Amino acid sequence: MGNMSLIALLIAILLMGLMTFLLRAFPTFVPKKVLDSYLLRYLNYALPLSVMAILIIHSMEIDFAAIDGALLLAKVGALALVLLSYIGWRNVFLSVIIGVAALNGLIYLIEWLVQ
Repeated sequence: MGNMSLIALLIAILLMGLMTFLLRAFPTFVPKKVLDSYLLRYLNYALPLSVMAILIIHSMEIDFAAIDGALLLAKVGALALVLLSYIGWRNVFLSVIIGVAALNGLIYLIEWLVQ
């Protein structure tokens, strides 16, 4: 658990659950006029691309002090597969699954080839 006490952990879980519930219930409690606003329509349009950008930036974490060529190659390969799948199917969920599977598969394949 690290430095978090059990009470802090339970409060964090409770708050995350409450926030998830409120975000999921938002469309049912807000008037239709607000849901049809330009800002929410734009957010609905831009959110998948934003999520993909955050996942890509996080996944490309590179330690420049000690670059591991095999890991870098696997990350770039998985990134290319994610990009191709997203362009082809426009499905963030599927692209994330393909990215995780491709990264793990490519790491395994490259380590197997190097041995």
